[in-house]
Amino acid sequence: MAITPLNVFRAIRHNVTTATVGIYTAPANVASIVLGAYAANVSTGIATVTASHYRSTDGLNAVSIANEIKIPKNDTLSMLDGKLILETGDEFRISAAENSTIEFTLNILETAKQ
Repeated sequence: MAITPLNVFRAIRHNVTTATVGIYTAPANVASIVLGAYAANVSTGIATVTASHYRSTDGLNAVSIANEIKIPKNDTLSMLDGKLILETGDEFRISAAENSTIEFTLNILETAKQ
């Protein structure tokens, strides 16, 4: 039986496209805490980003975190004022209005369930 480390920090980086994709899925046996979610506009104009918390088990499916938020050129959006808890199987999903306009970083603490 594999031992799950007590605390693991993760930094997920993603070049956002127009396709809505889950860039992180909470694994089993840990509590996943999103500490930060940052979308940087790397284009020469205004870029638009959308993010959601997806859970297939509650009937709501995707719940918006940021919906079509416009980010000025050379600026960064911090999507969370606090923390976001992801349960086993939950996804953090993201998309942009145009390809290659948003670079995204998601900071997560995974804590083993005892």
